[in-house]
Amino acid sequence: MIRRAVLSLVVLLVLPFPSEPVRAQDDPELTLESIHASTTFRPSSFQGGKWTDQGPVITYIEPADTADATHLLRYNLRTDEQTRVIDGTNLHADDVDRLVPIEDYTFSESGDKVLIYTDSEEVWRANTKGYYYVYDLDTQTLTPVSDRDEGYQMFAKFNPSATKVAFVRHRNLHVVDLRTGTETALTTDGEDGTIINGTFDWVYEEEFGLRDGWKWSPDGERIAFFKLDESGTRSFPLMNNTTRYPETTEFRYPKAGEQNSEIKIGVIDLAAVDTTAQGQPQATRYFDTNTWNAGGRTHEYLARMGWTPEVDGTHRVWMYRLNRNQNVLDLLYGHPETGETEQVLQHTQDTYIDVTDDKLTYLDGGEHFVFLSERSGYNHASLYRVDGTEVGPLTGGAWEVTQFHGVNEDASTAYVTGTRDTSLERHLYAADVSFTPHETAPSVRKVTSRPGWHALNLSADHAYYIDRHSTTDTPPTWTLHDVSGERLTTLQANDALEGRLDSLDLPRKQFTSLPGADDTSLNAYVIKPQDFDPSRSYPVLMYVYGGPGVQTVTNQWGGPRQLWHQYLARAHDMVVVSVDNRGTGGRGKAFQDVPYQRLGQPESADQIHAAQALADSAWVDADNIGIWGWSYGGYMTLLSMLREEGPSTFDTGVSVAPVTDWRLYDTIYTERYMSTPDQNADGYENGAPQAYADRLRDDQNLLIVHGDDDDNVHFQNSVQMVNQLQSANKQFRFMMYPTHEHGIAGGQTRLHLFTMITNHVTEHLSPDGASQHTE
Repeated sequence: MIRRAVLSLVVLLVLPFPSEPVRAQDDPELTLESIHASTTFRPSSFQGGKWTDQGPVITYIEPADTADATHLLRYNLRTDEQTRVIDGTNLHADDVDRLVPIEDYTFSESGDKVLIYTDSEEVWRANTKGYYYVYDLDTQTLTPVSDRDEGYQMFAKFNPSATKVAFVRHRNLHVVDLRTGTETALTTDGEDGTIINGTFDWVYEEEFGLRDGWKWSPDGERIAFFKLDESGTRSFPLMNNTTRYPETTEFRYPKAGEQNSEIKIGVIDLAAVDTTAQGQPQATRYFDTNTWNAGGRTHEYLARMGWTPEVDGTHRVWMYRLNRNQNVLDLLYGHPETGETEQVLQHTQDTYIDVTDDKLTYLDGGEHFVFLSERSGYNHASLYRVDGTEVGPLTGGAWEVTQFHGVNEDASTAYVTGTRDTSLERHLYAADVSFTPHETAPSVRKVTSRPGWHALNLSADHAYYIDRHSTTDTPPTWTLHDVSGERLTTLQANDALEGRLDSLDLPRKQFTSLPGADDTSLNAYVIKPQDFDPSRSYPVLMYVYGGPGVQTVTNQWGGPRQLWHQYLARAHDMVVVSVDNRGTGGRGKAFQDVPYQRLGQPESADQIHAAQALADSAWVDADNIGIWGWSYGGYMTLLSMLREEGPSTFDTGVSVAPVTDWRLYDTIYTERYMSTPDQNADGYENGAPQAYADRLRDDQNLLIVHGDDDDNVHFQNSVQMVNQLQSANKQFRFMMYPTHEHGIAGGQTRLHLFTMITNHVTEHLSPDGASQHTE
């Protein structure tokens, strides 16, 4: 996707920053180097781990003092009691004759075995291929799941009784009987460029967030899995030009309007598996979802899958089915014995439907599920019986549920994160749950109290939560609370960093609003120099992202990006402004849907109008207004400089890793908001920066930046934009970062990048221009 922030819903506590402590420094200076090439202003972070079933207890991995070993520990967050579950110095793997570190782990349901993941390698965004071992806690023995020589293993899992482990290797599913050591291939048709079993292609991973593509049934008798056929999709090459002869990597990447992979879901009956055979067609049944080899089909995607509680005595396979425009979502139940499917629920929108991990939650009691939808105009939760009969809403009103955490059925209480108090913040709310039919949502109770941004992770028993809290002025802290909101202990503070920042007396964000192109009031923030004098005029740099559902104007710690903006205000007497245009998140479906089928057009119009409103202020130097952004923000920078009154509004711009024509981006993301190029030719043409290259004024100052190994927003976007600008005889600056991906990071890269951007904006926006260059 065009980069957007997504909060993980798994029990693993995802860390936003490396967990190393802040480096001590007596008199810190806010410089480009201290922001982008040191740990001076990097917060310490809570180690994190996985919740156990009960209480405020987690398990986590801790480096050992010996070699590369890692221990597995159990930690009571409330009492601070720690016990070692696995001594990493005992994890000697005979097959490689060395200690293997624990990178991830899963306990068996009985708790006497641990499935250990180690020696992993990256697959696009995450390290999802590696090797698995079973560690028996009683005998303290370590056994490889399979022979390493056969290749990397992916997504291994115990069956409920921990007598088998299944995994994906080379696009095929395999199962190992732990009692006998017998390994059986459950599928054999997986092959590069064609069939994928149990995992996904690039676009499903990137846009639906899917990697692990198979699940054991709750009784362990069956495996449900995704199968894709990517043979009809086209390959895209990435080229490494730093070698003597360029090296090319190709991967399947369907661009807007092109063919997607075919997809279906199958079920393997383990009782019918022949362990002496390769492949198990006699044991495999596929559901007819009309998404496989169905030319002209109305259904295109299968976006989620899992097992239901027992329905009429049988666990069913639930699945989401979407049409290509992603505005009709069917919740289907598949019967594993017959292969028949039934539609349990259908959700439709005039525009599009976002699929998230928390959209569907089955309650532990086995009789209900919770479903999130925007049918009221805002994202809210409703309760259903397991057969799809609606019971009633759990939340409601003119605000958004941004994360559903679950229901404590014993206490009849649901927990959500949302925007009830303000879209600039996130808070935890509790709602009473009625399991009898009702039409009105109950009032919710605010649980968190401190102003700011609360990123929350509830314990498995919904009795405790960990709160990662920050504001624009304070770096994150991690605290443990009970679900009443009472703080029990601080898990990780950043007092030293907070003091260091306070000593610098940095310019602060001031929240305000600016008018959009239709005079809609838009959330904005302004960072002014500390010695701001309203009788002077100041250059303005606007920071934009602006993409669907994403906010930049929030009351949370902004990390290096925010510090750089404060540096510009402090060191270069520049005012930095950010505006959340129509289409961004937190303000309801109608606000977010404004750019539907015309991406870039209303958003850039809002940025232009907001800049013009700023220009009317006496303290703004109207001749020196700039704009910059990355990814969707890079796209917005180009459109804002080039469309409508943009050339007369913005003097300077920096566009990093931009989309320059939506026909160059992938199917799932692009068509969600734009439909296909054939169905929406005007939307694609009018939303393409390339179409406006000839509108760049001779005195506008544009810098374009891109990494040539960007598998997400391809380097091709900038190449084609450069070509159009050159054809129109327009002067501009361009920087390419060899072998760098979408994030353009690593080593000294960020320091180089932001030194260049700083020099560009200060040269063209600051009164004394080039004299302010930073070397």
